[in-house]
Amino acid sequence: MIILTGFGPYGEFSTNLSSEVVKELHFDNELFQFRKEFIPVSWKQSIKSYNKILLELNSQPELVILLGIHSGDKINLEKLGWNFKVGDDKEKQFKFGPIKVYSSPWIKTTLNLKEIYSNIEDKSDVSISYFPGLYLCNYLYYWALYLSKKKYPVLFIHIPNKGNIFEYVQKVEMILRSIIKIHLKRDLDV
Repeated sequence: MIILTGFGPYGEFSTNLSSEVVKELHFDNELFQFRKEFIPVSWKQSIKSYNKILLELNSQPELVILLGIHSGDKINLEKLGWNFKVGDDKEKQFKFGPIKVYSSPWIKTTLNLKEIYSNIEDKSDVSISYFPGLYLCNYLYYWALYLSKKKYPVLFIHIPNKGNIFEYVQKVEMILRSIIKIHLKRDLDV
């Protein structure tokens, strides 16, 4: 099972491009089942929703891909989740401080991002990032990495908050193909 998530609407955004990309991803493949989920932009509800997804599975996932938006102009493959949070969510809940007290200041994805990146055909608007911000994207990513206990790979992909949805869908599909080929040792025809 491969889990794909995007975030719901918040602030001035009536839709969230990350969820729109997840909706448009289509895979005709018998090797994997894909589960698409949409996470609320809420400190409390995001983790509750993510935990519910994991609990509903019969076994641990083979891969978790979390998508979110950022103000940059490239698609970022996030290497680290940082143990810090700051900001207001859609429920106006302000958070500032560590995500998990007495835990590591950061957790690294188990995926080899350099190898994934080198396997992407068109790298012009893709980069490896070491800082996913300190808002909900990072919050969910840190928790997902923590909960995985390195038993299955987790990756957060930031996409620009403006742009062509179908170009982002193509790029995310290329990234997924690369991850599956390298880390799950299978080819995926998308």
